[in-house]
Amino acid sequence: MGYIHVSMLLAMVMVFVTPMVLADDNTPIPEAKPQAEQWFKTNVAPLPSRKGLDPALVAAEASPRTINVNPKGGEFKTLTDALKSIPEKNTKRVIIKMAPGEYKEKVTIDKKKPFITLMGDPKAMPVLTYDGTAAQYGTVNSASLIILSDYFIAVNIIVKNSAPKPDGKRKGAQALAMRISGNNAAFYNCKFHGFQDTLCDDAGNHFFKDCYIEGTFDFIFGSGTSMYLDTQLHAVGDGIKVISAHAGKSAEEKSGYSFVHCKVTGDGGGIYLGRSWKSHPKVVYAYTEMSSLVNPTGWKANKVAAHDKTVFYGEYKCTGPGSHTAKRVPFTQDIDENEANRFLSLGYIKGSSWLLPPPGFKMGYISPSIVAFIVAFILPVVLATDTAPIPEVRAQIPQWFKTNVAPYSQRKGTLDPALDAAEAARIIVTVNQKGGANFKSINEAIKSIPIGNKKRVIIKLAPGIYTEKVTVDVGRPFVTLLGQPGSQTVLTYHGTAAQYGTVESATLIIWSDYFMAANLIIKNTSPMPKPGSQGQALAMRINGDYAAFYTCSFYGFQDTLCDDKGNHFFKDCYIEGTYDFIFGRGASLYLNTKLHAVGDGLRVITAQSRQSNTEQNGYTFVHCKITGTGTGIYLGRSWMSHPKVIYAFTEMTSVVNPSGWRENFNRAYDKTVFYGEYKCFGPGSHQEKRVPYTQDVDQNEVRPFLTLGYIKGSKWLLPPPKY
Repeated sequence: MGYIHVSMLLAMVMVFVTPMVLADDNTPIPEAKPQAEQWFKTNVAPLPSRKGLDPALVAAEASPRTINVNPKGGEFKTLTDALKSIPEKNTKRVIIKMAPGEYKEKVTIDKKKPFITLMGDPKAMPVLTYDGTAAQYGTVNSASLIILSDYFIAVNIIVKNSAPKPDGKRKGAQALAMRISGNNAAFYNCKFHGFQDTLCDDAGNHFFKDCYIEGTFDFIFGSGTSMYLDTQLHAVGDGIKVISAHAGKSAEEKSGYSFVHCKVTGDGGGIYLGRSWKSHPKVVYAYTEMSSLVNPTGWKANKVAAHDKTVFYGEYKCTGPGSHTAKRVPFTQDIDENEANRFLSLGYIKGSSWLLPPPGFKMGYISPSIVAFIVAFILPVVLATDTAPIPEVRAQIPQWFKTNVAPYSQRKGTLDPALDAAEAARIIVTVNQKGGANFKSINEAIKSIPIGNKKRVIIKLAPGIYTEKVTVDVGRPFVTLLGQPGSQTVLTYHGTAAQYGTVESATLIIWSDYFMAANLIIKNTSPMPKPGSQGQALAMRINGDYAAFYTCSFYGFQDTLCDDKGNHFFKDCYIEGTYDFIFGRGASLYLNTKLHAVGDGLRVITAQSRQSNTEQNGYTFVHCKITGTGTGIYLGRSWMSHPKVIYAFTEMTSVVNPSGWRENFNRAYDKTVFYGEYKCFGPGSHQEKRVPYTQDVDQNEVRPFLTLGYIKGSKWLLPPPKY
């Protein structure tokens, strides 16, 4: 096979392996900082896997060219000469690779030269420096680097203005490091050093990531619409220090600065977050760490009293001793999640149509053996976290799931050893009642799996109705029942408690560990039981540990789902029943699952059967939806003494009984039940008439119920396989 050029390898990977991504202008940056990088990778994917970009940008990126600059000799010795070589009305991405060193130049990138990238080496970042001042050039033209063109990118460079610090005596001592006036510009791992007016973020949509900005007074100013992500804002000197002077002039302007997961540091104390240079500044700090150097008032008092009513200064879930809001100026905005999300998404800078990640350095030629090494060892291994909570915003669920429940190829070496070994040796078995497959029934397929099985066995079911009573016994772990998405793959039977006993009446019984099901409908077709009869009829009983169910539907009446024992995960499912239709002692997380009560008698969703405080089990329902026929549905009841059930971020329609939970027959249980509701919504979520033993859980108390740690998921939970 010879040798492969890296660019060819990457092109093949991107074209044939990477799915096309439509960047999302609405998904907010997650609150958990470790998830911010995954958010970036998902929404700012490389060109080959992107849709929806500006056509001019797509055309420019399709044929990039590289220019090398080195002060010691090369294609060009100065950055200015390299820029002069680019024709006006340029239509191609031009990457100017800057060798390490100091470039003493005052550089302007003309408006007629778009699609330019300045790129340095992250291990030896080049320094662009000059000593221009306002006295010489005027304030905004004093910058060492001025960018007037669109679609500019800078990566791994340091930009300085080496003029001395203003002393309050010299006129025109302002000295900018950079002025960015072009639209659709991105800066990655760049550093900007100056004093007053370091960075003129002047006009256009801009994105700064992993940067460092240093100054004294108004060291980020202008009318840009910009997002600063994971950027350090460092104030120096001992006089008045102000980070931002956003120059909004009217309420109609769409500009503003958004600082997300940033860090405010500095010398001395009394740093102000911003001031009203103009009448309508708009500045928001979110999830930002503020050291004790931040002035307790937060924002500088307005010299013009009328500006108190026109400024927009927001702080949202910031941290650190400087984030305390008790002494903030009264015109600080009290923004909620919905308002904050506007400043936390790519939509704020219209980023889905233009923002791309930074380019990489070419690596020359590599042999196929090194390619294999890269695939095996360099591709990132994802370590799922047991501590990252499911976000409150429903739109963020897919990102949380992708981050924490990555596929096996990215999890090797981090899973339970037995599961790791099983996933490395997958077997696929097919079932089709009409023939043309390995087996005609599910039972036959399961019987073919040897006792003591150590391999993942994926049983692919053709669409159809399988009338079988199926048991997966304890000696056959690592079994997956996989239906075809969008089709009707139904497992059904009509067993009842009178025939088999309650828990043995289930259509599907799973005793084994590491079970998975996806895209299945499981039914018990026995009729709705009459009061006093032994008509309980289960759709499924899950007794095995470490089981996951994706896009599965469970139909029955009383006791539909026996969530009996072990750690379990249900996602995008549907569960229907009448009374106690989810019951047992499982430790289970139900995510984005619909709970639908039918019939017109007494209806109760859960009968969780924990029997002591020492038992580590319970049900948590997150981003679920409760619907049904009629009214008066109870969220749960105390079948046993210590049930533990939490509903979080769940939509409750008017069918839910105003009291929420069924009254305990045994009054002693009032002190032992754990019934929690957290930030649920809908007409059935109102708390006024809830039973008095409903738990008032706060953010810290609910957090363990919102993480994979609740089901020990980081060691076993995997996404479903493709059909």
